[in-house]
Amino acid sequence: MIRVMLCGAADTRRVQDEFVRTVTAFGGVPWHFLDGTVNYINSASSDWEDNSRATVQEADVCVFVIVEKIGRITWETEVTAALLGGKPFLVLCLNSTYQQYLVLDAEFRPPADLNSLSEENRQLVRTLREIEQERRLTAVPFDYGRFGEVLRRELSKLFDIALGQMEERNRRKSIRPLLTDPARLTTADLRAAQTIAVDEWEDKQVRKEALRALAARRALDEEALHSLLSSAEQGVQRMTVELLADLYPVRPPSQEFLEHVVAVANASDDVGIARRLIPVLPAMDLPRGIEALALLDMDDTGTKRRLATTLETYEDAIARERLQSAVAALLERCLSQVSESDWKTRCRAYLARLGFEPAPVDQDERAPRR
Repeated sequence: MIRVMLCGAADTRRVQDEFVRTVTAFGGVPWHFLDGTVNYINSASSDWEDNSRATVQEADVCVFVIVEKIGRITWETEVTAALLGGKPFLVLCLNSTYQQYLVLDAEFRPPADLNSLSEENRQLVRTLREIEQERRLTAVPFDYGRFGEVLRRELSKLFDIALGQMEERNRRKSIRPLLTDPARLTTADLRAAQTIAVDEWEDKQVRKEALRALAARRALDEEALHSLLSSAEQGVQRMTVELLADLYPVRPPSQEFLEHVVAVANASDDVGIARRLIPVLPAMDLPRGIEALALLDMDDTGTKRRLATTLETYEDAIARERLQSAVAALLERCLSQVSESDWKTRCRAYLARLGFEPAPVDQDERAPRR
């Protein structure tokens, strides 16, 4: 059974009966500290905040209510516990109290000092500002006698969202076996595959399967592609670069887009992104790819080696399209040993500043720089 926790100051007893009736009618179990339905451990180190935090963790849904008073533990402990724990929750506020807040908020706009207000009103303004302006949460107003009706409506919305997510999860499970055979995917399946691919919380391997299927069908939209190029999951970001020619089938490719991808590689701490990108850009469009590669950072030796090797494979095409000058400039950069003002030189200078004798210079470092 679903466990629904009522959180707030002691004056929530005014809506407690409606809360119990509504939750019970939903088939749930109502929890409220005033009737003792909270988790607790009595000991020499007992703490109300710990008890509240533990109850929030055990609850399925939390209902935070402001009648007139502001409960310190509710807004300093329980809300934070719900947010950190990913708990579904509602925020309900008595309409007259909310209207009072709106008046005070308009009258005491930051940086106006709230000290001229009573302690009760200061807490009200600070709490609702934190809810709405800082945390961007939605406080739903209610009137006496209609709390149960509002609670029922808002709980129904939560259940609707939960059912929608269950439906989406089931859809994802049903589509996964089809990802290995992209030709069988319908338009709806491809939309679901794109949703899977861009979901940072989805399993990495499932996202990769979806990405391969989308590349095979050339069915990824550009907004999703930009999202995948910036993915926090390294493996997904790398695969996006590897499959870029199929994920972005526009020909000729936009120069702006190619330069954006190079900027993504330059901003990444993963040198594997740049190395994977090098053979992809010329394959998409040789002149535009070479123009974009001129913007690529080449501090990494492996990146230089990959670029030189890739350009050599296009030697005949480069001659046909008269790209020798642009390619020569890239090859010159590949041969250059100057990198970040020579980190070894800077390292020795730092050693000297620390008062230590730097190690002898390697023979390779004595070679003239280009």
